[in-house]
Amino acid sequence: MRLAIISLGGTSSELIAKEAKDFFEKVDLLDIRKIEIHAHLKKLEVIYEKKPIQEYDCIYIRGSFNYSLLQRSLAYILKNENTYIPFQPDTFTVAHDKFLTILSLQKNGVKVPTTYLAATMKAAKKLLEDIHFPIIMKVPSGTQGKGVMSADSLASARSMLDTLESLKQPVILQEYIETGATDVRVIVAGKKVIACMKRKGRAGEIRSNIHQGGVGIPYELDYQGENDAIRAARAVGADICGVDMLESAKGNMIIEVNLSPGLKGIMNATKKNVAKLVAEFLYKQTAEFKKGEKEKGVEEIMKIIKTKNEKENEKAVLTNLDIKAGKIRLPELMTKISGFREGEEVVLVAENGKVEVRRHDVK
Repeated sequence: MRLAIISLGGTSSELIAKEAKDFFEKVDLLDIRKIEIHAHLKKLEVIYEKKPIQEYDCIYIRGSFNYSLLQRSLAYILKNENTYIPFQPDTFTVAHDKFLTILSLQKNGVKVPTTYLAATMKAAKKLLEDIHFPIIMKVPSGTQGKGVMSADSLASARSMLDTLESLKQPVILQEYIETGATDVRVIVAGKKVIACMKRKGRAGEIRSNIHQGGVGIPYELDYQGENDAIRAARAVGADICGVDMLESAKGNMIIEVNLSPGLKGIMNATKKNVAKLVAEFLYKQTAEFKKGEKEKGVEEIMKIIKTKNEKENEKAVLTNLDIKAGKIRLPELMTKISGFREGEEVVLVAENGKVEVRRHDVK
């Protein structure tokens, strides 16, 4: 199989490409700055160094928010039945914008800090009158902690807004969550957390980003934390991403999702070869995608449901899992059909993708 990594050619992309050579037959690093898109009357073309781009089994698109339109266009054109791309086209628009990310997370039931968007500085200053301090102030785009400030009073917030006015951008005002300048960076790949570190900002700094002088240490999330990170990735349509989380008295709060997370810092902190884990995930997902396992899986589910419903005493229900604090909660209908009663002794059998509950009849 063939893999293309489209990026700005940073260290993380190079590390992934190096590890991917152990899985893919061919690995190409393509500079996103050398890509053109041509829209003709009857066809769309992606041009790289003046030639149509080759066909790949997997295309992993990375890079900063400055290229979000190009990234979305590439995913729109190149995502097809033969090519696996770990992002939906809209993902690049959403995840590269801090407020759209908050909207997507909130809409999908992921906890976020209370956040406000003001289109003008005048509107932002009006909002300040009803907000409790301290607050966080951000511009919608930006990475590595750039464009993030804190204000502990109305006067300081107004002064910062006067400075931001020259940028001619909307401004985001966000509830300040006290964590001691500490956050958690999680790398999500599919349904798993493959790496996690806690980041601590330097003295006097609210930002914990490694690029801003923060220090990373290995960290292990509990079940709820892992579930929150995976749900955040799913909310923006990303199979691979970095998720930034605040652990507070109010519970886990997701503040950002990064489609092109740096790996060097988390690899140094955790001593894990995260680049290899990403490359391996891309290979496995591509292989599954090529085999059409997803379509096959849906057909198998419907076949099972049909078969079970034909049996007099068995019923099957297709539903979304309800998991609270690590506990699976079944629909009331299934409880009634099973005939189980509270306190009854049962045998639980679990394996990957399957849980079976059987009454324990002692004879």
